[in-house]
Amino acid sequence: MKEKNLYFGEPDSTGHKYGPESQQRKDMIRQVDRTVGYLRQRIAEHGMNSVLNLVITSDHGMETVIRKNEIHLNKVANFSFQDIQFELVDYGPQGLLLPKPGKLEQVYEALKNAHPKLHVYKKEEFPKRFHYANHIRVTPLVLYSDPGNPVISRVKVQFNKGEHGFDNEAMNMKTIFRAVGPAFKQGLEVEPFESVNIYALLCKLLNITPEPHDGSLEVTQHMLVKDSGLFFFLVS
Repeated sequence: MKEKNLYFGEPDSTGHKYGPESQQRKDMIRQVDRTVGYLRQRIAEHGMNSVLNLVITSDHGMETVIRKNEIHLNKVANFSFQDIQFELVDYGPQGLLLPKPGKLEQVYEALKNAHPKLHVYKKEEFPKRFHYANHIRVTPLVLYSDPGNPVISRVKVQFNKGEHGFDNEAMNMKTIFRAVGPAFKQGLEVEPFESVNIYALLCKLLNITPEPHDGSLEVTQHMLVKDSGLFFFLVS
């Protein structure tokens, strides 16, 4: 089976710059929609509807950034970056902290109730539903913030009006999934499912053995009628 992938960097960039509710982002969504419409038109004109499986999805949603009551780690009482050996913050709603030897409990206690919109976990206690904290490269402390509230560490460098990476249970973090082609049932509307399950579906369509992953083919298997045709995967 042959595969083609196409990725659109929009409306992500416009959503970051102007915010998800801005007119600029709405205009960009219309432009992306026209592009997808053109692709589907050309597919039909070339008589490929009966042999091409088309999957359209996205990697995340977008949330408006809230500038009131911001989360500044450098303003937290009893917390000091001198106790940190490594940090990865300032890029949105998540953060990774590696305290210096012997400082883990001190840093954790200082941050865990530092802000009502901030959630701080020891790695082994991080919620399993995020499918995240098992990897060896994940630091001993993991933090994330409520939707719309990016985390600021030493100096404010986050000026986006829109951001993603918040809790995937938040409605504005959810995205779309559309699929059409000979391998898919027609007119089927399915219940929401986690995007982590798409990988197994794509491997099934391509007839390849998936690498270890956190999803399951059982979640999407009922969408399929048979394995046939080419495969085109669109991500926006």
